[in-house]
Amino acid sequence: MERSERAATGGADERTESIFEWLHGNSRLFGIAAAVVAAVALGGWLYTRAQAGKELRAEQDLQRAQASIIQGNTPLAQTDLEKLVSSRGGTSGASQGAMLLAQLHYQAGEYQKGIDALEKSGAARKDFEAPVDALIGDGYSQLGKFAEAAAHYRKAADATRFKADRANYLADAARNLTAAKDTAAARQIWQDIAGDQTNPLAAEARIRLGELTARPAARS
Repeated sequence: MERSERAATGGADERTESIFEWLHGNSRLFGIAAAVVAAVALGGWLYTRAQAGKELRAEQDLQRAQASIIQGNTPLAQTDLEKLVSSRGGTSGASQGAMLLAQLHYQAGEYQKGIDALEKSGAARKDFEAPVDALIGDGYSQLGKFAEAAAHYRKAADATRFKADRANYLADAARNLTAAKDTAAARQIWQDIAGDQTNPLAAEARIRLGELTARPAARS
């Protein structure tokens, strides 16, 4: 019994010894691993802090541009917004600035410039995907590019979380499809809207369906 206990104890001691020997022999490896983990953690913290600073500066730039608009200094606001979009790309402020800049271009009849500003608004545009696509749709519609406008309105409808907005975007898509002479696609959208009695645009949808029924589908 004692012999077996001593044997077991000896075996445990040997295993412990071998573990310590392995750790000692690989101490450099552990040191490198620890340094890598620390570097990754520090890099992540620095990136987060830098991104937060970038977001804050973008928000401040946006507020300055908005103040210029309120004061009636549209040229200065436009210049500031262009700088914001080009230098703070990927921030929420840049995406909001792009939408505001596009509206200023639209008011001046510069629809392609407005579209370009929206399409260059950076990665954070995804946070504002629905209104950005709707604004791009507005620009294409004003340019008479109705099929392109309808495509962006549909993207906006897919992106939004709000039922009322989705209905409005789909209705805009249907109107532009009609203008593009794609009456079959327009009719399908109006039928979907009309089939939902809770949809605030159901009444208009029935009227539009009546108008489309009176003409043949231009595309199948």
